Amino acid sequence: MALRKGDSSLALHRLLFRCALSAGNIFAWMVVFRVFFVSANNLEESLAGVAALYALSQVITFFLTPLTGMALRRGVKRALTFGTLACAGAFIAIAALFSETTFSRESVFWLVALFTVMHGMSRALYWVPYKTAEAQSAEQSPSTLAREALVALMPAIAGYVFLAITHGPFIVFATIAAGIVAAALALFPFDESYEPFEWTFMQTLREFVARRNNLAVGLFILDGFQGAALLLIWPLAAFLLLKQSFVSLGAILTATLCVTFLARFIVRNILRALGSEKSPTITAALVFSSWILRLAAASPIQILAVDIYYNAGTSPRRYSIDSYAYEQSADGGHFVDEYTAIKEMGLAIGRIVLCILFITLALMTVESLAFAASLLVAAIAAAWSVFLANRLQKVL
Repeated sequence: MALRKGDSSLALHRLLFRCALSAGNIFAWMVVFRVFFVSANNLEESLAGVAALYALSQVITFFLTPLTGMALRRGVKRALTFGTLACAGAFIAIAALFSETTFSRESVFWLVALFTVMHGMSRALYWVPYKTAEAQSAEQSPSTLAREALVALMPAIAGYVFLAITHGPFIVFATIAAGIVAAALALFPFDESYEPFEWTFMQTLREFVARRNNLAVGLFILDGFQGAALLLIWPLAAFLLLKQSFVSLGAILTATLCVTFLARFIVRNILRALGSEKSPTITAALVFSSWILRLAAASPIQILAVDIYYNAGTSPRRYSIDSYAYEQSADGGHFVDEYTAIKEMGLAIGRIVLCILFITLALMTVESLAFAASLLVAAIAAAWSVFLANRLQKVL
């Protein structure tokens, strides 16, 4: 997918969009959890409820992705704009929960359902046209580091506004929605382009289950396990450990990302000096241990430490994780094509399966076991995916 005129507008769009997601993507799901918890006053049911809605959003993404891929024939810019506006709609629904309007219990759940649907739609519609080479050179660019620092500050700012300012939650989510709308407007100078997405809906499904794609799809599903754990289950665990404090959660998220700049540089240099930078075994050990250490985290400092360890020892691009914006993107910085659809669908399946495991254990046992088992599965998936990715690279 080639970039044309308006590359700077796309860069502005991405900055605004990532700042908004950094400020609110995780907080929004914590709010959904709070809605269930305040209503049911049952921790296990509330955890199962938010995980069920997260899984539902992934089901929507799974089935819409082939359709939105076909829509690229009518314009990439159009799909990107609609995906951005759908994301804005999701945050408007969350902002409405904190407006001065008095909603009935049924209306509150309809707003949460709207957020879930719009979230799933936005993921399916949002196809990002940018190159891996730009991402690989990003860490050497001072301007890019400044942008990443800005994005990293958003959770702390949002957490502070949440409690320090009157109507803070409404202001946070309304501002996020406005920022995403501004990101959509920033796309206007971006030239429209058209992608010859050749597969039909049914052909995309057939390719997803085709034997020749088993290795790649398996890797995408493992990445999906990690995505659900990193973007929902672990934040929920940290949120509970922090006594459901948005301020503390935001501060830890920002501190993690800011320290990661230095920590990743140190770890990379150490591995390079040892000649182990590209060793699958070393990488697998790092990612596996980073998830296992989360099982022992019980204080804000420990949460911060394990998060820094995880981010320092892994490459966000390898796992399709934008750790600064707290989103998981199927393209991973590559040009997108039909196989990006397969990857997005694989990520969605992985997220769904882990959520089902989490829901089952939360309802049948206790929440601590549900968290522990989910993080253990993520650890195994992380290590396994390293070897699978290495194998896939050799095949290709």
